[in-house]
Amino acid sequence: MKWYKYLLVIPVLAMALSAASCSTKQAEKGSTESEAQLEAARNAGREAARLIITREFADSMEFHGAILEAASRKAAYQLDKQPGCVAAFDSAFISTIRTVRPDLARQLQ
Repeated sequence: MKWYKYLLVIPVLAMALSAASCSTKQAEKGSTESEAQLEAARNAGREAARLIITREFADSMEFHGAILEAASRKAAYQLDKQPGCVAAFDSAFISTIRTVRPDLARQLQ
């Protein structure tokens, strides 16, 4: 892949990381979600990451589409105003990608 194709990935990663840090701060203030809801959000984040790490992308647009798909899964928690679940989703999503595909995680940074 050419270097300029990664220019689309950088803003997406920046938004995801900033959302994760904001969500974590909100979760620390006091979460009303149950442990079962948080675990379901973590599992959803891991599943969204699995859909990305098991694929080889032909180009950056295909990769960008996969990231948007993951964001749409997280949006359900945001619409329900569940900041703890959003933070759990983000944390599981990012840590799964970092653990399983460190090469992809480096590209996302």
